[in-house]
Amino acid sequence: MRRTLRSSVLVTSIALAVALLSGCSGGSASDPTPSPATVTDAALAPFATSNCALAQPPVPAQSAPMEGQEVDGVVVQLDPAGVPTVTVAAGASPASELVSVDLVTGSGAPVAIGATVEVNYCGIGLSSRTMFDSSWARGAPAAFPLDPGGLIQGWIDGLPGMKVGGERLLLIPGALAYGPNPPSGSGIEPDETLIFIVQVTAVS
Repeated sequence: MRRTLRSSVLVTSIALAVALLSGCSGGSASDPTPSPATVTDAALAPFATSNCALAQPPVPAQSAPMEGQEVDGVVVQLDPAGVPTVTVAAGASPASELVSVDLVTGSGAPVAIGATVEVNYCGIGLSSRTMFDSSWARGAPAAFPLDPGGLIQGWIDGLPGMKVGGERLLLIPGALAYGPNPPSGSGIEPDETLIFIVQVTAVS
């Protein structure tokens, strides 16, 4: 496990924020915003599970999965295509530094600052235990330059070194995410630790 701590505060994403906010508002049947009853159930349950392939509220659970990668109260399971299911314990503590764990080691081109990367990703709030965005649920990866001026600092610090085909779990503290001012309507709480599972599909 690699842990990296940076003092710089997040720069609000230009490219990624658009992706984060897409699907987070409105009232369609595919809207991932949980109903009040489901929010209550998930909030009271010992564990809450989100399938990153589905734009749906978290499912309350009484126990953690028996298999998967567990890090600080977060358990990640991958299906054969690498689509994650994420279970978050009610007692999971906010991250004080960036936590980076490789779930799958890639073998393709490496990610470096300034490169354009294409990724699948899933984002879940640690406190809310609710998925706020997922490219897997949208059905298409996102592409953007790994630019310090355009992404949250946790991505700038957490993606370099990955290779195409790799998949990584990032626990990003609020100071390296959206800090006290998360994007309006995103569902992200102020200073919330964010869970990201990122799968690199291309680098150029």
